[in-house]
Amino acid sequence: MVQLANVGTIVINMPEDKDEGMYQCFADNGYGKSASIMFNLREAKLQEFGIEADITHRPKLGSHLTLECVAPESIPPPEVYWVIKDRYGGFNPVNFDGRVTMDHESRLRFTNVIASDQNNNNPFACMAMNNLVRKNTQGAQQYIIPQGNSEEQKTVQYLWASPLDHFGLKDSIFKLKCIFSGNPTPDVHWERTNGQPFPDHVQFLSFGQELQFNGLKLDDQGEYECWATNNLTPQRVQRNMKIRVESVPYWIEEPKDVEIGIGGKAEFRCIAGGDPKPTYFWFVNGISLGAVNDPRINDRFRKLTDQLVVFDNVNKEDAMVIQCNATNKHGYVWGDFYLNVLSEAPTIITPPQPQVITAEGQSINLTCQTTGKPDPQITWFKEGQQITGGRYRTMLDGSLHIDKVVLADAAHFVCMAENRYGKEKASGILLVRRKTQIEQKPLDLEVYAGLDAKFTCSGTTDPEEVGNLRILWQKDNKDITANDQRMTTNKQDNSLTISGTIVRDSGTYTCIATNRLDNSTWSAMLTVKDRPGAPTNVRIKKCEAGNATVVWTPGSYNNAPVQYFIVQYNTSMKQDKWVYAVKVESQKTSTNVSLSPYTIYTFRVLAYNKIGESDPSAHTNDVCRTNPEVPRKHPANVRTIGEEKNYLIIEWTTMPPMDQNGPGFQYVLEFKRVGDLDKDKRTEYIDDWKQFTYRYQSNDIYTAYEITLKARNSIGEASATAQTIIGYSGEDIPTIAPSNLVLGQINATQVVLSWNFDMSMVDIPNTPLRGEFKGFKVQLWRRNHKESTFRVYNIPPDVARNAAKGNLITASVRDMLPSTDMVARVSVFNNFYVSRPTEMVEFKTIEGVPGPVEFFRARNLGDNHFNLEWGTPMDENGFIIGYDIGYQTVHGLDLGKMQDREPQINNRYQTSEMLSGLLPNTKYRVYIWARTARGRGEGYFIELTTTKEGRPGAPRYTIAEVGETFINVTWWVNPYASSGTVIFVEYRKEGAPEWQRTTDEVVNRWKKITDLESGTYYDIRVVATNGNQRTESHIEEVSTDGVAAASALVGNIWWFIGMLLAVIAIIVIAILVYFCWKKGFDCGGEDKHERTDVYKDTQYSDTHRFPSKSSDVGTDSKAFSNEWYDRHPDSDEEDGFRRSQHSLNESMEKRPYSYHSDDHDSRYSGHYSQEPRHSEPYDDAYEEYNRPSGYDPDVDEREPDKFDRDGYPKNQRYTVEMSPEQVVPPTDTFV
Repeated sequence: MVQLANVGTIVINMPEDKDEGMYQCFADNGYGKSASIMFNLREAKLQEFGIEADITHRPKLGSHLTLECVAPESIPPPEVYWVIKDRYGGFNPVNFDGRVTMDHESRLRFTNVIASDQNNNNPFACMAMNNLVRKNTQGAQQYIIPQGNSEEQKTVQYLWASPLDHFGLKDSIFKLKCIFSGNPTPDVHWERTNGQPFPDHVQFLSFGQELQFNGLKLDDQGEYECWATNNLTPQRVQRNMKIRVESVPYWIEEPKDVEIGIGGKAEFRCIAGGDPKPTYFWFVNGISLGAVNDPRINDRFRKLTDQLVVFDNVNKEDAMVIQCNATNKHGYVWGDFYLNVLSEAPTIITPPQPQVITAEGQSINLTCQTTGKPDPQITWFKEGQQITGGRYRTMLDGSLHIDKVVLADAAHFVCMAENRYGKEKASGILLVRRKTQIEQKPLDLEVYAGLDAKFTCSGTTDPEEVGNLRILWQKDNKDITANDQRMTTNKQDNSLTISGTIVRDSGTYTCIATNRLDNSTWSAMLTVKDRPGAPTNVRIKKCEAGNATVVWTPGSYNNAPVQYFIVQYNTSMKQDKWVYAVKVESQKTSTNVSLSPYTIYTFRVLAYNKIGESDPSAHTNDVCRTNPEVPRKHPANVRTIGEEKNYLIIEWTTMPPMDQNGPGFQYVLEFKRVGDLDKDKRTEYIDDWKQFTYRYQSNDIYTAYEITLKARNSIGEASATAQTIIGYSGEDIPTIAPSNLVLGQINATQVVLSWNFDMSMVDIPNTPLRGEFKGFKVQLWRRNHKESTFRVYNIPPDVARNAAKGNLITASVRDMLPSTDMVARVSVFNNFYVSRPTEMVEFKTIEGVPGPVEFFRARNLGDNHFNLEWGTPMDENGFIIGYDIGYQTVHGLDLGKMQDREPQINNRYQTSEMLSGLLPNTKYRVYIWARTARGRGEGYFIELTTTKEGRPGAPRYTIAEVGETFINVTWWVNPYASSGTVIFVEYRKEGAPEWQRTTDEVVNRWKKITDLESGTYYDIRVVATNGNQRTESHIEEVSTDGVAAASALVGNIWWFIGMLLAVIAIIVIAILVYFCWKKGFDCGGEDKHERTDVYKDTQYSDTHRFPSKSSDVGTDSKAFSNEWYDRHPDSDEEDGFRRSQHSLNESMEKRPYSYHSDDHDSRYSGHYSQEPRHSEPYDDAYEEYNRPSGYDPDVDEREPDKFDRDGYPKNQRYTVEMSPEQVVPPTDTFV
């Protein structure tokens, strides 16, 4: 044994028995002596088991068994195991389970013995192990030889348990264990008798047999119950144990070193807790206070209580070390502390921080820790003024405590420490920020399990601290971290989302707004409601004849109260099927269930709340058996089936085993003809309960029988009275039929039919109906389409009887197709056969309204129009005479006023049309109805939105006709344009400053300008608009026919005379020219040309037909291509036409704008100056045009003589913007 130099450590080499004992260390420096706790040195060892003979156990199969083990002496106590030894000297540990376990006294317990416990004659052994000496030893070998051929079933019995009154030490690991025997192996459960749940630090071990407390608490004191059941023991076998919690001493106030100035008073406190209550012992320099022989220990050193010692008026020579020992039976705590007497000037060892930042509403300490003896007096100053109290308080350590800081507390603070030996100062600055607040508070939530829950929260803080503001979340005062995968926070809105909530998510959620200086919190409750937990401990309390009492324990409510319970049962007959038994109120936990005889029952319970049903409980471990009885009823639904003539076929509903009530079940069938004697009755016994039909050859047609079917078993016949029914043998084809079928009123979907039938033949014996009267069948089909359109309408017997007037029956057949040629006939029928039909009648339903169109869609959308197309109705139901189009605006869920397109479409072949005059960027609901003479049919609507406002293109037009007081203008509208399908015409008298305009046209492609002056020139232009923007065409100058008022004969006689002379001169010149030509003279030059007045005679064909699709425009016809016009606004080809018309232009003072405007002349000359001239009628220009049959969208029926069937003028006089194919160039070139 050696003590190391300069330290108190002792080293013991190769310790021996004599080294065992109590050791304590002392340290002395002349001012006092310090003492350590005492150490108990023991030698670790493990004794061997005593030599024992082998032990053989011969238990019966199914009985319990205990193998004893008394562990040998060991320091420290050994760990005990049970092993199975093998023949080679090795061993394997015993695997514990609910059947095999070890009690706390090291015995091996078998709750029931099974054949495999023999382990091939390998013995069990108890093994003790000491890990410090690394040694183990084994006890006697114990063999198990089970007796018997099969396991005995045993009820539950108490085998072993921890002591009834048991104590444990606070914060230690503490265990309770219960072992019960029985076969089957019992299920062990634990409960607190006060009904409180087990805390989180409790574990259930050893397959439910053991209760372990990981850190025993004072709250764990109380009574505990362990109980067990098995299939043979429905009643609990229980054991109660009481836990007391004691503890070794522990410090409540541990003694502290005291440094004090001369003349001061030193106090030493030694306060400890423990159960039992500790006893105190005081020592001075390691010597018991009662045995100290020190002159300083006099009247100045006093022990006031067991826990308090004081030393008055100390001086420098009073330095010493004092010890305190608090002891109870479980141990002790040791305190070692010193007294040091000093004299020194104040020193501030921890001055106030140079700058402290806090938030209003917080409490703060400004530090000012000092040394000095005697203890310095601490004084605080704020901005030079001494602090006197209120919210300011100087702490024992010198710090200044400010309670609930306000903004006005921001200042410069000074701490001054002073004693008799001097003074010292230190200062710091306090900055105060505005407090953090929750602005958007989270609200309480209730959700159903599986749904998401979301809390939102936001806060504000001092502008200087905005960058530090954070929103944090807690659940039940515990931080929510990133590890909580179902709980996520959104940094954008600081929300907390709990995904797929479960009941355990219920609790208090707290939003914390913090800037590290202060925080503001607000809490909200989350309640997650779920289906109730499954009921537990379902058992049969009583099983009597015809009745069972079932009891159970409700499961968890899961935040939604249970509304009711449902008890279900299954039987030995259908073990996989659970059947509803009874509904029980929520406040009850038991009920009675009515039982059927001769059945084995088990039960289970389900709970229901407003969320749904719980999982089913476990079924009862025990069963309820009932005794056999006679059946309580006879088979139901006995009837005859007349599907086969000459046979009596009887059917019924079978009686399942649940209704048979005993063994030897039979059906007893009795039947005879109505009117026969009882001795003629036949009786049949049917042993197969699954049989549900009986077939007897009766050799008659629809004959009445008395039929009785009974049930019986080996006990006797059913207790109920058997019912006798009247049934009939098989039916056959009726030999009677309706006649004289005639037609009544006919409309679009209904026809009235009448026929004769002898109703006296109904419901009589031997009726020629040869069966039960079931009514009439009206057979209908479309003429010449019988196979595909054949339909049958049944007229039930009650309807037929009510409709009969004598032998005349009248019926109305509905749901027919309008305007259809039909054929009808009528038959009478019984249950299985139909008679021959009447003669056929033919008729045609009148016209009705049509069905919806086959389809309806838009080919093009513009800013103020839709280009629509549709398919003809699948069900025309008559002759289609046209289509109606209507529309209304759509604003969310609101619909505007319905408007009809005017005029509507009166061409039955037309399948496309333009709807114009709409508002840009507006949603419309557009309807279409097909129409017959009976009216509109079923509507079809689509919703379309006009495009955003565009700019209309310049319209192309033609002066179709000119009269003395009118001008007729025709234009072409591109149905695939994006804007500008609303057209109007502007005109003004030559020289007039203001334009006049016509009304807007959204349907017609022409406009007639009336009330004009004859013989007068007018400027004409056509304008396209979308409501907000407009685009004008070029200006065309047109003269009305007739003579101007200023040149009339009544206005100027000299003008008339001059005109007359001019006409005579022209005639003379014409005669001379003709004479020269006849004589062969050349009057005009070398070449002879036929001059034709192009302006008067040439007809220009400018078709503005509505193409059926954009591809119809083609690439060859530039006149129909917007792209061509957009791409060639100022082509060089425009000059040729103007040059070719030079002479004509010089000879005509007034001519249409199209013959002298640069815009028009230059457009076509390059194409046509060298082509031969043709003169063709207007109508011939469209011989090759592939016009859809009946296509006439622009025909104005009010002017049939002025326009052709396609809506174009018959006498086209002026033409503008003509396509190359339509312009007819002159053959002559004028120079």
